[in-house]
Amino acid sequence: MSTNQERRAEARQRLREQMEAQARREKQLKIAAAAVVVVVLLGIVGFVVWNKAEEARAEEYAANWITCEYPEDTAAPEKIDPAEYEDQGPEVVAEVERFNEQVDEVGESKRDGEALTGDQPRRGTAEITITTNSGEIPLRLDREGAPCNVASFVSLSEQGFFNDTECHRLTVAEEGAALSVLQCGDPTGTGLSGPGYTVVDEPPTDLAVADDGSGMSVYPRGTVAMAKSQAPNSAGSQFFLVYEDSMLPPEYTVMGTISESGLEVLDKITDAGVKSNDPSNADYQRPKRAVEIEKVTVGAQEGLPEE
Repeated sequence: MSTNQERRAEARQRLREQMEAQARREKQLKIAAAAVVVVVLLGIVGFVVWNKAEEARAEEYAANWITCEYPEDTAAPEKIDPAEYEDQGPEVVAEVERFNEQVDEVGESKRDGEALTGDQPRRGTAEITITTNSGEIPLRLDREGAPCNVASFVSLSEQGFFNDTECHRLTVAEEGAALSVLQCGDPTGTGLSGPGYTVVDEPPTDLAVADDGSGMSVYPRGTVAMAKSQAPNSAGSQFFLVYEDSMLPPEYTVMGTISESGLEVLDKITDAGVKSNDPSNADYQRPKRAVEIEKVTVGAQEGLPEE
């Protein structure tokens, strides 16, 4: 039989064991709580890091790519009744009749290009060669200033949209004329048609201002730019090649430059002159020697962002 002293010793031992067990449980709870805190903190830090990385990726993507919209162009030129202009004289009536003939031409020879979809590169260059019956005109297009227009031009070139077409307009006048360009890109040859969709304006911001106080900008010799109507965002497939410094409102999208060898070919074309400089003549601003685009090919494309 145990003595009172032994029973007290056993009681103290059980108490110590209970206290140690309690201490272990409390320690485990503290460790678990600390672990939870660490996991939560790691989760918060991880989310912040992930969110920052996503923001950085989004910023990088936005710096390299742009969403271009190419709305369908459903507008079509409509004929005008010559009788409505009889009181303005036979010359005006003749102009209306020629316009109506051009409307018929558009209906007979219009082409539709396939508009691009998806995002397009904001940077990178494209080497383009326009092969004409007068020689080759190499271009270098730069997406940085006009990504949507350059993307469309490259796409149309790859589709063969410009092949076997004629440049319909050449502005040749006295020395110092405000506009010195060869205009191409309309398969109907009328200047009234495009690819069936339109392209947003991407106006230049770095052109020199004309010295005459007109507010015009100088489109320098060797510039490739998109033609458009007076309406905003009305460009399509028509483009013009500047062979002498020209004065225009700064609203025509600049796509790139013409090579020196291309300018020599362009000079040869312009030296031949135009059929007429009389606005009332049916051949007004028509190149005297027809300028036929045999094909437009896309060469090297460099500096494109990685997909």
